Amino acid sequence: MPPVATGKRPLDEGHVDSGSEPADSDESQIERPRKSIHRQRAHNNPLAANNMWRPDTPAAVPVATYYPALFGAAPEQQPPSSKAIRWVDLGCGFGSLLIQLARAERDVLILGMEIRHKPVQFVQKRVIAHRKTARAALPAAERRGPLEGDNVWAVEANSMKCMPNYFAKGQLSKLFICFPDPHFKKRNVRRRVVSTSLLAEYAFCLEVGARLYTITDVSELTDWMVDHLTRFPLFRRLPNDALTADPVVRLLLLTDEGLKVARNNGNMFIAAFERLAAPKSAEEAVLPREVAAAAAAEAGYTPKPGGELRGKTW
Repeated sequence: MPPVATGKRPLDEGHVDSGSEPADSDESQIERPRKSIHRQRAHNNPLAANNMWRPDTPAAVPVATYYPALFGAAPEQQPPSSKAIRWVDLGCGFGSLLIQLARAERDVLILGMEIRHKPVQFVQKRVIAHRKTARAALPAAERRGPLEGDNVWAVEANSMKCMPNYFAKGQLSKLFICFPDPHFKKRNVRRRVVSTSLLAEYAFCLEVGARLYTITDVSELTDWMVDHLTRFPLFRRLPNDALTADPVVRLLLLTDEGLKVARNNGNMFIAAFERLAAPKSAEEAVLPREVAAAAAAEAGYTPKPGGELRGKTW
């Protein structure tokens, strides 16, 4: 199994096996990563992060290496067109949302992109542990279809600089932007993961009808993201009724940051947008943040009295 490149460091540095081979039946031998030794400074400057490996074209993405159980024993083979990455979590952190998404939809290839090296190592080891546990619990003769963890992976990548390198035009059907760094200082707002120029790249990678989801606990950042997405001609905001019917929306609350916000009784704001086939003919009204807070409430989270003020003091 060739190593997975996660940066311009030597390919085998920090490499971990894909976990595709059947594990020993003794589940106690499965290594489970500890978050305490994979912590890293939360704030990175994406404008200066240029030392990460990235493919020259989407065809060069080693998909069969990321998801070996779904592509047989020959990672070098070209994946069939039906097996392309479809869901992406930008800034996946320690991977809690990735795991939840993979459990919800095992027939979809899901990729997490994270700029920090240590959290990526943690997610990869976490996914491998899930793969080995699933194989240890089920004899080979009884396995049917993808097992837990087979359809999910994470890579170290600066999504602000390499989205078209990883994904072809119209390849993605869902894009998740969960609790991004708010970059409060005025001189740093250009580091935010939602901007007019970046939205053009997201629109390029998303198919018509695809959905882009955002969630944060920072009211100012909610206003920023909603304003930019609403004014962008190729995105239309989905009403809260549509979010209630979407099963992945409530999973947004189960990210690592979402669970921490819930423990601290903070506020959360959810907004989702649909990729349009053609630019909007008329400018769409920018809805207030209360609509995003209501979407979080309908997804299953409402802060206790007093908590609704948190996030408005940044």
